[in-house]
Amino acid sequence: MGKYSQLRKITQVFSEYGIVLTGARKHDHFIFDLRMDKIFLNGLIYELEYALNIELEDHKVINVNAPSQLIALLLD
Repeated sequence: MGKYSQLRKITQVFSEYGIVLTGARKHDHFIFDLRMDKIFLNGLIYELEYALNIELEDHKVINVNAPSQLIALLLD
């Protein structure tokens, strides 16, 4: 799967959660700025993994605080 296809799927999942990925909003903290509960954050990560058919390592996901960091991790 190409990077463009992956980005399109990522954008679609984020939009389902109401998260805007443009401008400075892509650097908002999941819990403090976007006010996401930890359960919904885990659900978001699960849906992104499912959409891209990949599995992220738990020790890498723990350090993710913003959508831009999560996208970088998914595309790495």
